[in-house]
Amino acid sequence: MSSETHPADLARERWKRRGVALRVFFYVVGTYVFLNVVGMLGAHAQK
Repeated sequence: MSSETHPADLARERWKRRGVALRVFFYVVGTYVFLNVVGMLGAHAQK
């Protein structure tokens, strides 16, 4: 076994990082939207 890094491994690692970054982005945006919708519904219910 050699300790060389293959281009395919580098590409796979790059895609993994991109996937994690996208997942975090969507979790943050989704949480923000969800909390705003709940807040608007709560404010509407108190009227």
